[in-house]
Amino acid sequence: MTTQLTDTVLPTHRSRILALDVVRGFALCGILLVNLPPLFGLSSVDSDGGALGFYRFYEDFVQNRFFPIFSFLFGIGFGLMWLSASERSSRPRSALLRRFAFLGVLGGLHQLLQPGEALLPYAIVGIVVLLPSTRIPARFLAPVTSVLGGVLLIAAIASGGGLAVIPGLFLLGFAIGWSGFVRSALAHPARLALVGAGALVITVIGFALTDYLTRHVDQWINAGLGMTMALTYVAVIVLLLRTPAEAALRMIFSPLGRMALSNYVGATLMMVGLRFVMPDLTGFDSHGGYLAGLFICLGIILVQVIVSSLWLRFFGQGPLEKLWRIVTWGRLTSSRG
Repeated sequence: MTTQLTDTVLPTHRSRILALDVVRGFALCGILLVNLPPLFGLSSVDSDGGALGFYRFYEDFVQNRFFPIFSFLFGIGFGLMWLSASERSSRPRSALLRRFAFLGVLGGLHQLLQPGEALLPYAIVGIVVLLPSTRIPARFLAPVTSVLGGVLLIAAIASGGGLAVIPGLFLLGFAIGWSGFVRSALAHPARLALVGAGALVITVIGFALTDYLTRHVDQWINAGLGMTMALTYVAVIVLLLRTPAEAALRMIFSPLGRMALSNYVGATLMMVGLRFVMPDLTGFDSHGGYLAGLFICLGIILVQVIVSSLWLRFFGQGPLEKLWRIVTWGRLTSSRG
């Protein structure tokens, strides 16, 4: 069974890409799981000094697995936006500079609640890397940003990953979004399945040849596996959108993805509030508080799915997304992929 991967509610404009909203929402859930332990100060070791089971799971399957997805999608979104930027503004680079500046201010404020968050680095890399890339002549833009992005990503993985992967993923996403390759890839699920299968094989081999300690002492191994696992996750989600599971995935993840900025900041506000009520999660379970943290994350996701669905039904955009758009373009415009 095949299903459309784009929404067609905007007949006069480029349609939203449903798959991007769903994958973005999925990645947001993973990022929430990553952000909770440091916000609540959960320990990574048990009383004997060994790594907690839940922490090992976080490190192997969550940490640095969803952040690359979110970063890559940010680059794709910028590429899609650049396609129509000149139609929206007579000075598109100035508009996009305002967009990154707004993100930087929001990220700076967000850092006060969640040190090490991603919005401020995103804004900085956007200004330093993405905006200058729009100066590349159109016929060279995709190949140049692809090659440069690939080189930067390899260098970042070799250095241990983390925030260093942002420039490379931004540029690769920019190339794919601007060139239209993202729509082409979604139209050929067999190719995506092949890429996902390859990434899965590399991941399995990587885990088979290393143990937990090796993966986290040699950070380049963990960073590389983070990329292959992220690619596997994306392939699985997108392929599931071509099955009967599409309805459930769309209902759960699409609202989260369409309001990703509002939900990202909103989740932090909720977790900070809960931390005042329950400052020590270790008393709720025998797994260092990670099990209680998991239930907190599931509760926040449930609340955000419901609120986002209702909000979008009446307003069409999240509150921060609408403000961001006004700051960028100086007026309300129709939402695009």
